[in-house]
Amino acid sequence: MQFKRIIAAVDVSDELAEKVLKAAHSLASRDGAALAAVTVWPPLSTAPLGGDAGASAAVASQAAIEQHRVGRQSCHDRLAEFVAKAAPDAEPVILDGDAADETASYAEKTGADLIVTGSHQRGFWGSLLHGSASREVVHDAPCAVFIVTRRCADTI
Repeated sequence: MQFKRIIAAVDVSDELAEKVLKAAHSLASRDGAALAAVTVWPPLSTAPLGGDAGASAAVASQAAIEQHRVGRQSCHDRLAEFVAKAAPDAEPVILDGDAADETASYAEKTGADLIVTGSHQRGFWGSLLHGSASREVVHDAPCAVFIVTRRCADTI
């Protein structure tokens, strides 16, 4: 099978991120495929502050919005660093929302035929307590998914 468009779905704060990107770059190079390095930034929490906060709610809102913007920019900068180091010809892309949903949606929108992502293989209880983004990506993906495990990452 030859791939034409590959997505490396990474969490820039995860220790597997660089290895996932290197694996995706290797596959893209082998097939001459386009590569996008995708990370997803969570949405700003819109939970009410509670009670009659009045004018302080607007100040807190502005502070939260600014903190969210700065965090998103930092995430983008970190992604650009990973791309420059591990896959210089990849396109860095930052999406907003739920990681699995947005990755699957982006793959469908761009016509990707492979998503490369990492998995910590936490097992049943770990997944129950911490969730499993890779499991959700596999479930929602409109294309093939290549999983880089911790053990596999040691060989990359």
